[in-house]
Amino acid sequence: MTDQHGPTTTTQPLIRVEGASKSFPGVRALDNVDLTIHAGEIHALTGENGSGKSTLSKIIGGLYTPDSGRIYVDGELVSIPNPAVALEHGIVTISQELTLATSLTVAENIYLGRLPRTRLGIIDWPRLKADARRILDRLGVHVSPTTRVSSLSIELQQEIEIARALSTDARLLILDEATSSLSETATDRLLTVVEELAASGVAVLMISHRMPELYRSATRATVLRDGALVGDVPLPETTEEQLVRMMVGRDLQDYFGSRDVEPGEVVLEVQDLETLDGSLKPTSFKLRKGQILGVAGLVGSGKTELGLALGGVLPSRGDVIVNGYTAYVGSPREALAHGIGFVPEDRKGQCILPGRSVAENFALSWMQQLSRLGVMQLGVERRRVESSMERYGVVAASSGVAISTLSGGNQQKVVLGRVFARGCEVYVLTEPTRGVDVGAKSAIYRLLQDLASQGAAIIIISSEIPELLGMADEIVVYHQGEIRGRFGSDDFDEEAVASVAVAGRVHAKAS
Repeated sequence: MTDQHGPTTTTQPLIRVEGASKSFPGVRALDNVDLTIHAGEIHALTGENGSGKSTLSKIIGGLYTPDSGRIYVDGELVSIPNPAVALEHGIVTISQELTLATSLTVAENIYLGRLPRTRLGIIDWPRLKADARRILDRLGVHVSPTTRVSSLSIELQQEIEIARALSTDARLLILDEATSSLSETATDRLLTVVEELAASGVAVLMISHRMPELYRSATRATVLRDGALVGDVPLPETTEEQLVRMMVGRDLQDYFGSRDVEPGEVVLEVQDLETLDGSLKPTSFKLRKGQILGVAGLVGSGKTELGLALGGVLPSRGDVIVNGYTAYVGSPREALAHGIGFVPEDRKGQCILPGRSVAENFALSWMQQLSRLGVMQLGVERRRVESSMERYGVVAASSGVAISTLSGGNQQKVVLGRVFARGCEVYVLTEPTRGVDVGAKSAIYRLLQDLASQGAAIIIISSEIPELLGMADEIVVYHQGEIRGRFGSDDFDEEAVASVAVAGRVHAKAS
């Protein structure tokens, strides 16, 4: 039996974790943590990056083996040594890190390892296509089941990952930052499906840094900090301010930060910039020193393509003028040489070398500066890396550990810090706080405010409209490859920005 706050405490928990602990070299990731999840409950698992959320979810999902602790399913003590055993118990994980086979089709990925077969034992392709189409329609994903995944955007790939999970008979669905790559529209569709699943008895463990999502869907929240359990509280009775205080151990004053410097002379002028593939139509704007420009829009609207064009990733034509000089941005190296620091949205695929150390990843943008007569100055590199780790709040056992062992948020801090350390005049940042916790977000916002105060011109391309409203001096909204709306700080309106992003124009408000 359930009420508006989730299942009553008299019901048998679907999942119960007792005393879970896990250590990695130099790091105590989880320390004697308990967690209880009931059928039909949407349970939030919150905390800053490095708090132990993903470690706990991976223990439940069979990716990690705990050093100590017990897991019960329906009251029975079980061992979950791998994801296959987790699936036997009905535990399915959707992670922000994509695990798709990009050379295969959408349908093949959704039913990978479970392809339907005919009586003769061969793959039943018509049934596979029909089953995949049914799952995609449920999520509102308009892509052919026969499309190769490699041709899809990051958001669509994430939706295929979600479709694969929903095609199973899940009893517990773990959403580990599953919406981090999704637009607000796609996120709303997913949360609607999740709420329907919960209503049918499926338990959901939701890990997200997006507070509106938690307060929309979850009925309880377990809070972790530094690998330890802080508390288990009801939602929405616990306010966002109280929840954040539990997560970070302090109040976050002035979340977005501020700056008093007035924008100076024009540092970046974009004239009729368009991509050769037509995804970005001729676009023009100016950006001044000390100004932050927000760029909004849905997936495929042109906002991401703007960043890729300015960063030299997508072939383009038109004029990009930096400090009065035409900048030829035919490659990321050329863009950087002209003072444009670019951070793409695909951290894992485009920004890091996962098998290399934190130090090596930090130093990627500094190689020429740290090299003398072809020889790396290792002492200078070490001091610079250690200084940057402290400045940007990167939590790691040492600078020598592989960057892949860091949380997503700490990986993002390395990527951003590496570019910020170049001292560029223009920064183009795509989804700069994706997968980053509230404390780290606030720190990044303050850093951006400081950079702007020092004269840097900044473009923030984001799917989070509140982020743009809190940071930008002006917001442009892309729709179908072109700017359809411009908003100054005096007329910021979240509903109006969203309306332009979805429909290409502002809908009249009902009286």
